[in-house]
Amino acid sequence: MWHLGQLFSLLREPVSAEKRTLLQARWQELPADLRVGWQVVGQHHVHCGYTLGPSFCSFGCSHCYLPGNANRVPLPSLADMKAQIDANRRAIGAGGGLQITGGDVIDAYWRESRQDELVAILRYANQAGVVPMLMTHGQKLLDHPSYLVQLVTEGGLRKLAIHIDMTMAGRPGYPIKALRSEADLHPLRERFVELILDVRRQTGVRFSAAHTVTVTERNISSVDEILRWLVSDPRHLEAFRMISLQPEAEVGRTRYSERPVTPEQTWSKVCSGIGLNLPRDSFLVGHPECSHLSSLLVLYPSTSSREQSPVAGQVINLFDDSSESRSFLSSILATFGGIGARGERHTEANLRRLGLVLRHPASLWRIAKYAVFVARRDGVGLAQLARVLAGRADFRVLSVVQHNFMSAAEIAEPRSEQVEQRLAGCSFRGAVRRGDDWVDVPMCAMNAVEREDLYNVQIGATQN
Repeated sequence: MWHLGQLFSLLREPVSAEKRTLLQARWQELPADLRVGWQVVGQHHVHCGYTLGPSFCSFGCSHCYLPGNANRVPLPSLADMKAQIDANRRAIGAGGGLQITGGDVIDAYWRESRQDELVAILRYANQAGVVPMLMTHGQKLLDHPSYLVQLVTEGGLRKLAIHIDMTMAGRPGYPIKALRSEADLHPLRERFVELILDVRRQTGVRFSAAHTVTVTERNISSVDEILRWLVSDPRHLEAFRMISLQPEAEVGRTRYSERPVTPEQTWSKVCSGIGLNLPRDSFLVGHPECSHLSSLLVLYPSTSSREQSPVAGQVINLFDDSSESRSFLSSILATFGGIGARGERHTEANLRRLGLVLRHPASLWRIAKYAVFVARRDGVGLAQLARVLAGRADFRVLSVVQHNFMSAAEIAEPRSEQVEQRLAGCSFRGAVRRGDDWVDVPMCAMNAVEREDLYNVQIGATQN
């Protein structure tokens, strides 16, 4: 139950002084070329954090960033996981996103019959003030759906990332050698949609998932099928609010393709699947070679119309690389930046937004003006907008993200100036203990350089 004083404090200080200080420091750390108005890092969030520890996975995928010793790493103690969460919280501030990752985290805790401990980790992360996202291939959740209910209701899980693609070996009913196209996995994707929506109905909690995909020579030709499937039904986007694509990188246990897939090829297939020519740098999330991001609005006909004749949604790119879009995005980040990846209740989130609007009332006019610009650009008529506002048409938002991880060869010394800039601008860093200190390590450096040695130390500690 909210106290009146708490509600007013959110209006008075929508973004805390601590978060503003962290953002300002991160902004100053960025290379000068990256400090532009549409840069997310240093304005909207400090970076996304990650934990290390549960590294076991029951699958044997062809493209895995984990080293060969990963399944021998002992499960960390609850105290160690809490210390990692606290260190990440100090780095990213309240409301920052934190990936609970390693191998398949759920697999690791089930193998040790310590499932309740993962619930406790999620609960602690929420209490610490970060927003945990649990990374998994999801098979245990399909086999034991009641565990997802427990993670949501007792652990406070609100964000889940489920990896599904043709590189995965070990999925029951989907042998890797029998897969010919990503479309062969659509029935599996449908099962996850049903699972997520069913748990939402059971719990009354609006949690959602991201769909993560590794892109290789084997599946590049059908990546567009995943995007088409996503936008073909509003139920799909009710469950999966984000898709994250990762072109292969030569790290860990990856069996690198003879003709490795490039970021340009992958983004081209994204555009083909969406049916739009999406710029790769509408937003900057760190360095432009590291991440590409598009925020899409998908408009659907009324439910009765879909029942008579299913029609795919109209996809609208909310932010392109035009001067109008970048000017608007820059103003929005300057006004509303700092709210970050918050997963709080709607009341708190809306009060934070209201507090920012009260400080910047002109932002409402800018939003309305930009909405008209996008509607005219994409041929959305007033009648169609009226149907959406009146509830006679569905709409969903989809975030499309592409993360271009670097290989071990790129990270190795001596590094090029571009690699140094990419590491300095990295938006995906985890807090790693160095003696008595904690250091934020970019994920590319962790996967390509540090992970195997770190695991060897942990394995050796249990043998002594």
